Amino acid sequence: MTEPCPSCGSLDQVQHVPAVYRGGHSFFRGRGPLVSVPAGDGFVLTNTQVSGVSVTAVARSLDPFPPPRRGGGLLAAAIVLALAGSCFLLLPFSAIGDPPPGGPAAKVLGIAVISLPAVCVYLATGVLVWLYARRLREHRKQRRGVPAAQQVWEQGWFCHRCGGVYFADGGRLLTPAHFRQLVARAGGYDR
Repeated sequence: MTEPCPSCGSLDQVQHVPAVYRGGHSFFRGRGPLVSVPAGDGFVLTNTQVSGVSVTAVARSLDPFPPPRRGGGLLAAAIVLALAGSCFLLLPFSAIGDPPPGGPAAKVLGIAVISLPAVCVYLATGVLVWLYARRLREHRKQRRGVPAAQQVWEQGWFCHRCGGVYFADGGRLLTPAHFRQLVARAGGYDR
């Protein structure tokens, strides 16, 4: 059993944080509106399938995990830039057969100037790959911290009357945002 809410002193509107979080998720599935689709000489009437998850604001505010970040865009951009860099790499090779006038120093300078776009594109590709690798490291760090964060999260109690979270060991009432910050700090993924 838990202690009453430190703010209002009541126990009737107190619920365990995991129960509030799970109870705030509603899964729904059904049929959408009737739609007529032209087919040949007539029309076909169809219903669309509708499904999803509805999340309450309280459940969303008590979510113990950081929002997932997508890294596919960085990887796709790196691949596109690498391909573009390969196209720019053809420019210096085309200049070797027809060197600019002025001797060997001008030839080296001309090839260096023509190679500059390819070098810049490959440098940008390297930066994107570095950012992608950094994002993967952060994700692994978050995944390692989830058990510790979940252990702190499971000790919280939510008072529906006061709209705050507290711990049963006689702590003070926290806002859901401050509670999430404590959970993230325990998991090592606070920022």
